[in-house]
Amino acid sequence: MDSPGQIKVLTFNTWGLPLASKDDKLRLRMQAEYFRQSGKTLDVVLLQEVWTDEYVALLKDAAAEAGLVHATTFDGGVLGAGLLVLSRFPFTDVAFRPYSVRGEPGALQGEAMSGKGIGYARVQLPYGGRCTTLHIFNTHTHANWVHSVTPDAHLPDVKVPTDAFAPYRTANILDAIAFVKPILVAAEAAGDLVLAGGDWNVPVDNLEAALLVELLPGLRDAWQLAGHSALDSKGNTCGDPGNVYTGSIIGGYVPERIDFLWTNSSRVLECETVLKIMPGTTLNYSDHFGVRGIISCEVDSKDPCVVAMVRPITFPEECSGSGSAGDAVAMGCWGPTGGDINLRDRQVSAAAALPRSASSSGPFRTSPGPMAESKVAVDPAGNVSGGAACRKVSRRVRLLQLAGEQLRAGVDATTAGQKRLLRRALLFAAVTLVAIAVQLYGILAETDYWAKRLAAAVAVSVAPSALGLCLSQLVWMSMGTAGRRGFGQLARMVEVWEKVARAEMEG
Repeated sequence: MDSPGQIKVLTFNTWGLPLASKDDKLRLRMQAEYFRQSGKTLDVVLLQEVWTDEYVALLKDAAAEAGLVHATTFDGGVLGAGLLVLSRFPFTDVAFRPYSVRGEPGALQGEAMSGKGIGYARVQLPYGGRCTTLHIFNTHTHANWVHSVTPDAHLPDVKVPTDAFAPYRTANILDAIAFVKPILVAAEAAGDLVLAGGDWNVPVDNLEAALLVELLPGLRDAWQLAGHSALDSKGNTCGDPGNVYTGSIIGGYVPERIDFLWTNSSRVLECETVLKIMPGTTLNYSDHFGVRGIISCEVDSKDPCVVAMVRPITFPEECSGSGSAGDAVAMGCWGPTGGDINLRDRQVSAAAALPRSASSSGPFRTSPGPMAESKVAVDPAGNVSGGAACRKVSRRVRLLQLAGEQLRAGVDATTAGQKRLLRRALLFAAVTLVAIAVQLYGILAETDYWAKRLAAAVAVSVAPSALGLCLSQLVWMSMGTAGRRGFGQLARMVEVWEKVARAEMEG
């Protein structure tokens, strides 16, 4: 059998948004030069915020000179998706799933007008053995300008976002999970490599990332697989104080690692941040840094019935009785995932080595599917129950509860927004009618010449503008209806996932 080979991959947010970004002409030319030179050492490039056809052509042509001759974009919405994938190897399939919920209609940020979603490309690899196919996902979720979070009382490693845009990001992540899951399952069964990269706009310890890790346990963070700490500041890709464009980010900056490479590979040889300062300048390539990884095509073959990827933490006394970790494990009260990914990998290996009868109870139990179940002591209302007989709810259930809360908050916010838009539409309609009435008065009334001209001028300038604003509110209301339905559909999906998680836990 031939060597499984390696994939050299890069994900990068280009900030290629004319008018709204700074120095975009210069930066995109310098980015093209980077790919013309350094692209020779890359196999796959995932780009975000390539918003114009001009920039797509610029980057594609430069990358092609470096051997990245295969390219595909993913389009949707009024402004497009801004996603571009470059590859040294040929595509055999491409697909795109627009996100059900895109943003607040009428908001200045313009998220609702974009066509954000998650793109997929299947790539034919030149390696022998089982490693002949690579599955690529590229995405850019709703931006985060506020960065306000609160810790969850039951999952201390998970920070729950509280900003007004959090429901949109959560919805995007859930859409991405639903799209990736069946492809990931089939790929793992076939021994295929999977890479999911992009600007996820969430740090690794936030709810949205925890949902992705929990619901797609086959995917792991390449940064951590390469030996880095999850929250190592060297991995920060956005909001870095050393980036000259950090001050241009709406809402200021919070140094975070929000650009990820997720993979099902068994080994990541290297993962680092790149594309920082442009040669010969003091400027940066973008307001983001890129992430470059060297990833083995070798995929672990794990028993899909083994439930692992968990590690003990300090357990609440309500679950442990005596307060010891050992008692807590015996009772099924588990701690959250995260932290030392290598430790979890060792636990996975230990669990997989156990006979099925031995792993059906205790820390590593089996279930009908590849679930990572960590126990926390919460009741259906989300309250900690007391005593040694506490109700044990899986980590997955708790995360889905939090996701459901975000989606319901999105429905409520969208409904309230539609009411505001309706009030504005009525106001502008009233202004339009008054302006038309004034114009008629100026034409028909017995008054002096200059008064007529003044009335007509006011009416001619005000009436069309007010009518246009009235119609825009109605259009945004229809977009809000689509968003509310998108939130509702995702909420129903989460309810199904939660029921399945509870059934598997209780079974």
